[in-house]
Parts: sequence; C-alpha cells; structure tokens
Amino acid sequence: MKINKLTLLALLSVFILNSCSDDTDDLIDQVPEGDYTDGFFVLNEGGIGTVTYISDDLSDVEQDIFASANTNAADLGAYTQSIFFDDNNRAYIISNGSNLITVVDRYTFELIDVIDEGLTVPKYGVVYKGKAYVTNNNTFDDYTYDNDNPPSSYDDFIAVIDLETLSVESTIETNSYTEQIEEEDGLIYVNGSSFGYGNTINVINPSSNAVVRTISTAFGVNSFDIEDGSIYTLSSNSYEVFNKDNGEQISNLEFSDLSGASNLVLEDDKAYFTVNRSVYVMEQNSTTEPEKPLLTYSSTSQYGAMYGFAAKDGRIYIADGGDFSSDSFVEIYSTNGSLLKNITVGLGPNGFYFN
Repeated sequence: MKINKLTLLALLSVFILNSCSDDTDDLIDQVPEGDYTDGFFVLNEGGIGTVTYISDDLSDVEQDIFASANTNAADLGAYTQSIFFDDNNRAYIISNGSNLITVVDRYTFELIDVIDEGLTVPKYGVVYKGKAYVTNNNTFDDYTYDNDNPPSSYDDFIAVIDLETLSVESTIETNSYTEQIEEEDGLIYVNGSSFGYGNTINVINPSSNAVVRTISTAFGVNSFDIEDGSIYTLSSNSYEVFNKDNGEQISNLEFSDLSGASNLVLEDDKAYFTVNRSVYVMEQNSTTEPEKPLLTYSSTSQYGAMYGFAAKDGRIYIADGGDFSSDSFVEIYSTNGSLLKNITVGLGPNGFYFN
C-alpha cells in the first residue's frame, strides 16, 4: 500500500492523541478517590474525639466525619491526641484516653480496623518500612516535676506496630519521656521532654530498635522539626539547632524578651512559633529573636489558646481550645498575617492534618 505524507500525518496524529489519552487516564487512575481528597482535617480532642474536614478553598466544612462515614462503628475514643499517615492511604487516629488507635482510609474515612492492645496513653506516631512507631506516656509515675532531680528510671515506651497485622509486636525503651516523634533518613527521632521536664532527643535505629544516640537539649523542649540535615528544637525560652548526624549543637538562641514559646513549625526556610496568643516568624537559621509578632488573635480560652498550630503552603492555621465543654473554632491566616477565615469546629481542636 502506498502511504503519502497526508496519510502518515493522520496516523501520527491518532497515535499522539491515543498516547496523550492513555497518559491522562493513568494520571486520573492515580488520583485518590474520596470525599476528603482535597482539604485538611482538624482533630478535635473531646471528650470523645471527632474530626472536622475543611476543603482547601475553605468553603466546605463537614463535622464529625468519622461518624458520618461509619454509622454503625464505635466512636474514636476519649481525648484524641494526633493523627499520622502511612504510604497506603491509611490514617491512624490516636486516642490517649482510650488507649486506642483507629485506622481509616484517609480519603473516605471509612473504618479499616482498630488497634486496642499494647498501648498505654499513646501520643504520637510515625511510619517507616511497614512499621508504626508510637510514643506512650504510660503511668506518669516517673514524673518528679523537678529537672534538678530527674527520676531514676522511666516507664514511657515506644510501641512498634506491624502494619500488616495491626498489632504491637515489640516495645522500645528510651530511658526518657517520649513525646513527638519523626523519621528522617531511616532513623527515628523522639523528643525526650514532656510537660517541661526532660532534656533529650533520642535517635533510634529501627533495624535494631535501639537508641543509638542521645542529644542533650534545653530542658522542656515542646516541639522540634528536622530540615536540611539539622534538628531544630524549641523550648519556652530557647531555639536550638543541632547537627542531625552527630548531635553537636550548631547554634543556641536564648530569648531575652519572649517566654512561653511553643509550636515550632519550619516552612519555606522560615521558623514559625507561638507565644501566648501571638504568632512569631523568623529565618530558619536566625540567631536573633523576632522583635514583634506577625499576628495576634483573639481568644477567651483560659487554657486552650493556640491549642493547635500549623503553617503550610502559604497559610497559618490556629486552633483555639475554647472552654473544652462546647464547640470551638479555628482561624486560617495568610503568611502576611491577614485573616482568611474563622471556622467553627468541634470540642477542643488540637491539630491540623493535610490531605
């Protein structure tokens, strides 16, 4: 058969269109499906914990989405503390008042299973290579409430959970308190300070489930983040930076005019944190404290001002605990400090989690 140029061009056009269509179909297939694909969650501590969904454009708000998606299931338990995710589209909702982790599909919030054994006051979790590592405060019998006289031993532990069986397979002791937890470059980093006491970051090798390095910090680190090969820690009066690989201190900014700093978040080379009802921002590696706040919000909460905080993708998120007996609110700001929206959520909102 004789093929002229026009015929050849027509065949090439069909091939290209089919290829583009196939690629588009592949991309569509990769987009997660569910009512909660494009937005973020607000975790409401309770009482009995609930989750509020808010769309990215802030126009759609849905309260208590777990109950809506699971009409015949039990509730999330008492005092929901945090949420973490795995690589298989699952969300893990930790209730430290019920010693419970509820596992749901992160995009539909349909119940998958619960983990209700091997946990004692669980707080925070992280996933690495098919395992979840969850910090547990345990009995609180190890609190001396005196940094000059620390306890002789600690009963906090990390529960190691097999994500195939959803059961606790082992525990790790760190000889410290255990709070926030992060994974970076195949190692697990655990904050060893709790409620103002303790002064360590513990580094765990998940291959051996052993502490391989202990980094000495200021007392009472309440939040930390890892970026660009460094560990950034925040306590009430100081901002420290450590080399991630050897634990050596790189810098230490002791605040002279600020006290009660908390909620450290690193975003776009900036360090965001809160003091009372104000948000402060400075360069990530700054050695000078900011002179004035970026914004101050209005709250009448006696104990729940800045109960939750996040900074992500050009926005600042504040959760107000309110009176802990009725629904409260969150506020979303631009990074120049302009209020974008105030949204009513559930009881005691304490954190933001992004889909």
